[in-house]
Amino acid sequence: MKLIFLDIDGVMNHRDYMVRSRLHHMQEFCPVAVRNLREIVKRTGAKIVLSSTWRKFKDIYHVMTCYDLDQYVIGKTPVIEDVIRGIEIKQFMDELNKPIESYVILDDDDDMGDLLPHLVHCKDYSGLTDERREEAIALLNREQVLPQAFETTEILSAAVAVEDFGFNIDSEIDKMFKKE
Repeated sequence: MKLIFLDIDGVMNHRDYMVRSRLHHMQEFCPVAVRNLREIVKRTGAKIVLSSTWRKFKDIYHVMTCYDLDQYVIGKTPVIEDVIRGIEIKQFMDELNKPIESYVILDDDDDMGDLLPHLVHCKDYSGLTDERREEAIALLNREQVLPQAFETTEILSAAVAVEDFGFNIDSEIDKMFKKE
């Protein structure tokens, strides 16, 4: 079984998409995040476990129904006071009594303890982006995953800054691979 531990705030909704829902009493899910979550489920066959504080709301399953995601939800992590989220996730897996092939944690926080290698760290201002979707799919399908140390825009910004100081990256790469 493949599992997605899903946070809501910062993953399914985010600062760049602040819309009050007409379908339920909470903040609307970002359409891009919904599309990306569906794509993860489709390409991996994973099931969703709610690990968000939203799991405490009695109508959370109604909210998931509004986005046609309820069919993939198999449960929610236990609420354990004064512990990090990673402990709640670990307890859910320990009590599941089913073999877990792989899992990811979609979250904008990093309080996962020793489960940190399974975290797909979403940014609270952009949520579940296409890049994070691909990372989650690779982890769930156990494909090679490149570290997410830098966002693409951060790498490009660094390259531009380096070139501003007279260093041409392309010419340096050419020199490195030039045969003598």
